Amino acid sequence: MDWNLSIVWNNLLPLCFALLTTIWLSIASIALGTLIGILVGVLSITSVPFIAWIAKIFIELFLALPVLVLLVWLYYSLPSIIPGLVIEGQTCAVIGLGLSLSAFVAEIIRGGINSVPAGEIEVAYCTGMTRFQAIRYILIPQVLRRSWLPLMGQYITTYKFSTLASVIAVPEILHTANSIIAQTYRPLEIYSVVAMMFIVTIIPLNIFLRRVQRIKELGGIEKI
Repeated sequence: MDWNLSIVWNNLLPLCFALLTTIWLSIASIALGTLIGILVGVLSITSVPFIAWIAKIFIELFLALPVLVLLVWLYYSLPSIIPGLVIEGQTCAVIGLGLSLSAFVAEIIRGGINSVPAGEIEVAYCTGMTRFQAIRYILIPQVLRRSWLPLMGQYITTYKFSTLASVIAVPEILHTANSIIAQTYRPLEIYSVVAMMFIVTIIPLNIFLRRVQRIKELGGIEKI
């Protein structure tokens, strides 16, 4: 099969706009998933058994549900269960991707909190810190230090999963690529461009994260 680069150039602009939609979709999903995940992660280790149980059920449920199944269910099934409910495709994608991400964020946050020795909090109380001060100056910095790298990994995964929104007609990059292919019958060129766009956006981020981690391991994080 011969390459037809004119197909690429003629459709580069709509693909770039679709990539921006994909990035926006990912950022919105990451923001929603992070907020919900932090809340659920904290509630899952609360001293109130019923609340902790509900939070753990939430985590297990969305860890078990495939993202594609969740998106399709929210878009097609939920409106039939709740008459009159209409969820626009992009909104549905943000909710679905955010809920899926939130379960992983909750597990990461819960693990980060549990990794902080209880003795350090007790020492903070002994030095005269209030509960709020101990959480702010002792707990949160350590949780962030332990959690940021796995969180970044989940964020990149969410970015890649955002292409699944094409099944509910969201005009992100894969949906746009499929529409172009239906018109041009040139899947090789179009899918290659889509692949290159993800490579160009993800690889520099992975390199940056590895560099930050390396500097951190060397004790030079303050030099960044």
